[in-house]
Amino acid sequence: MNYGFFVAFVVFVFWGLVPIFYKQLDTLDAFVVMSHRIVWSVIFLAIFLIIIGQFKKALQELKSLKMAFNLFICGALISGDWGLYIYMIQKNLILETSLGYFLSPLFGIIFAKVFLKENMSKLGIVSVSLVIFACLFEVITLGALPILSITLALLVNFYTIIRKKVYVSSVYGFFLETLLITPFALIFLFSIPTNLAHFDIDYLGVLLALSGLVTLLPMLGYNYATQKLSLTLLSYMQYICPIISFLVAIFLYNEPINQHKLISFIIIFIAVALSIYDNVFKKGNKL
Repeated sequence: MNYGFFVAFVVFVFWGLVPIFYKQLDTLDAFVVMSHRIVWSVIFLAIFLIIIGQFKKALQELKSLKMAFNLFICGALISGDWGLYIYMIQKNLILETSLGYFLSPLFGIIFAKVFLKENMSKLGIVSVSLVIFACLFEVITLGALPILSITLALLVNFYTIIRKKVYVSSVYGFFLETLLITPFALIFLFSIPTNLAHFDIDYLGVLLALSGLVTLLPMLGYNYATQKLSLTLLSYMQYICPIISFLVAIFLYNEPINQHKLISFIIIFIAVALSIYDNVFKKGNKL
């Protein structure tokens, strides 16, 4: 049995179901939930690194001010992504989060061309064109761009571009970028009324603490899977997450999806299918 494949599958399914967890916290401000997620993620990551004897080594990775600055920017971007994601879940916009994470890899094609000067295949151009068409279709039929979905995808891709410039392992990097942003999360939590910051030891308080594990555990699983599977297969599998979120939004939370929104999703699905075919099958990459 390929345990790497099994772990990756579980991780992506877990991420697809994460909206159910954050729905339990929708009585709290999204910024409060995000701040707690940052703080508790650092706490659990620090405990994990101490247990495996890597805490000091992780801190030693901060070799220069430039590296610290880049990691800080990464932390700010990923925290913004978390905050927007939580906000959208609380506002019954899980469908929009799903769209954002469908768009993210396709936006990645554009980012790779613009920032990394990578060549774009013909099917890549078609996929990107379909994404642009889908966005224009929403503007024409619904009167607005899917701004939140696009922002979600942009934050992830800006994070990825900057993170590529920092040569630190994924676990160390995630710990350090979150650590550097933690003071701001703490300042925010201690600057608002205690009842709003929610330091209570109750059901919601336990869930806020667990948000650290909800962040840490799948990240460790994904890190394990990257060592066992090709990045091509992982890129292919990542669509499990938004597909499940899409189904959760419609069948569990009954989020409305009109005909025009469904058509834009179908266009995005076609773009995704073309991208998968281009990167996995046509180029003959091994899974």
